[in-house]
Amino acid sequence: MPLMDFQKFRNADFEVQSQTLETLFERSKSLEKMTIANPSFARDRSSNYVELVEKIRAKLLELCSQAEASREAKADVSDVIAAHPRLGQPRVVLSAHSAIEQRNLGNSDSPEIKETLQRLNKQYEAQYPGLRFVVFVNGRTRPQIIKVMQSRINSDNSWVQEAQLACNEMCDIALDRIKKSVAPLAMETKL
Repeated sequence: MPLMDFQKFRNADFEVQSQTLETLFERSKSLEKMTIANPSFARDRSSNYVELVEKIRAKLLELCSQAEASREAKADVSDVIAAHPRLGQPRVVLSAHSAIEQRNLGNSDSPEIKETLQRLNKQYEAQYPGLRFVVFVNGRTRPQIIKVMQSRINSDNSWVQEAQLACNEMCDIALDRIKKSVAPLAMETKL
């Protein structure tokens, strides 16, 4: 799904801006609160989606660093991260972008793989309450992603460190979604 021109996005109403943010990040009230519902957002001088995502990344990482001392910051970080679907979720609950990205993990949907993903999702979420495992798939197979999940579960990462990783992964996913949505527009311009 192509993104609208960035200036049109900046001037659009709340619902259109919210839908665009959902295209980039998944729907999150906390993300809306810190961007399109925030008066400082109107004063933001980002000139394109990449700049916007990088400013959101900086804000999310700042919130992560405040999460140990502030319940509100921790809740906001959790809300943004938990908006991402669990790996291996049934396709009916995935956004269009997430369904495509997870489909690209390969056709390793054996019962064993599904069970492993469910088990690892539960382990991860028990270890990092309020978070969801987020990774930029980028062409990796399910077995490769499972190894990444196991590695992160077995790491000594604190909640904040894991939240920072998830936020960076989410922003990398958003940048990839921008790149994929711009390519069709560039081709239309050349025709």
